[in-house]
Amino acid sequence: MSEMIDSIGGVVIMVSDQAQAVKFYAEKMGFDIRLNVPFNGGKWIEVAPKDSECTLSIMEPNPHMMSPEETELAKKNIGTNTGVWLYTSNIQSTYEELKSKGVDISAPQKQEWGGVMSLVKDLDGNIFTLLSSPEG
Repeated sequence: MSEMIDSIGGVVIMVSDQAQAVKFYAEKMGFDIRLNVPFNGGKWIEVAPKDSECTLSIMEPNPHMMSPEETELAKKNIGTNTGVWLYTSNIQSTYEELKSKGVDISAPQKQEWGGVMSLVKDLDGNIFTLLSSPEG
């Protein structure tokens, strides 16, 4: 059998101000800055929780590396649901810590499937789902 895909590397998150966004993810969310390098007239920055293999690439719409259509679409994606799930082993304490740091987070709600979930928004209103798995 041939080698196939090993893991998911990351997801691009579009933001209006890359420097402010990186500060938010590092200081408020507690993520590590994994990569911060010059890229096409800007910076390529990846952040992630300490033990995560998958990273978030924090980017501003960049007309130097995107067509005008792609740039407009990227701008429209700022402040929408990212489709990204974040996991925590203790959602109540994570909720309380993030709330105390001024993060926009909804109160944890028990879900029909047994898990507990909150919605987290970054500075641009990009939405992440914070999940605590069901016991077991």
